[in-house]
Amino acid sequence: MKKAIVLISVMAAALLTGCNKQTAKSNLSSQSSSSSKIVRHETKSSSEAPRINIHKKYKGFKLATVPSQYRGTWYRGDPYSKKARKLVITEHTVNGNVTYQKVDPNLKLNRHSEKQNKKYSGNIVLIDTQGNSLKVRGFLDLVNLDYQPGQFKNHDCLFLSYGTDPSVINGAIFMDKNVALKYRKYDFTKVKK
Repeated sequence: MKKAIVLISVMAAALLTGCNKQTAKSNLSSQSSSSSKIVRHETKSSSEAPRINIHKKYKGFKLATVPSQYRGTWYRGDPYSKKARKLVITEHTVNGNVTYQKVDPNLKLNRHSEKQNKKYSGNIVLIDTQGNSLKVRGFLDLVNLDYQPGQFKNHDCLFLSYGTDPSVINGAIFMDKNVALKYRKYDFTKVKK
């Protein structure tokens, strides 16, 4: 009878506190006379990035080449922490997403289409270079990220704008991580092009 009461109280405590490594060890030691066993399943975190396939073909799109003035490793200071976010732009990728250009003007993209959401999912983005800007967006997204090369306080940067008004600057990314951290809390909406 005492064994049953102890066993019930231990199980109730396990349900209330959750089953983490420490409670699992204490439960195992207190239940040594019992035949039940608590098993902890650990999940593996993959440190490998997903493979990028730049040779995949999509009807109505062609592989795009990013202009050389935008390529490189860029940093943007996070205003809520003392860390910088990295953005890597290569010849055919923007932050690990393969770049494409739309070549079929009759192709309609519908973000509500389940078929298109399955077809165009993955590491792919549309780019468009107009004038002195690089516009990047997901295949089915409505808003572009607009990168414009320039200088901010004698530092090379890409001015970032998004939303409905591309003339408003929402931020800047820099080649130098320390410069990005220095201006992480700066209000770039005050900057005029």
